[in-house]
Amino acid sequence: MDYNDYLKLATDYSIKQWGFDIVRFAGEEEGWRYFSCTRDGRPHYSSLPMAIRVNKHGEIETLEGDLRLRVNFMAYQLESKSQY
Repeated sequence: MDYNDYLKLATDYSIKQWGFDIVRFAGEEEGWRYFSCTRDGRPHYSSLPMAIRVNKHGEIETLEGDLRLRVNFMAYQLESKSQY
């Protein structure tokens, strides 16, 4: 699978599970690709973005705790670097 296949799987899962329409790539580690999922224009009082990981077989896992926070942080770091 290439990058776009992983992104499509993550986006479809995010929309189906939470109605989140923004999926940001956060990195790759040990065969898993990590993504941060959120929605456009969400109010400041809503919950934190969700985090998922996808492997080459198309399996998707929702991440919790410190790993969820780390994935969200990495996604925003990558996004801010690409803007410059």
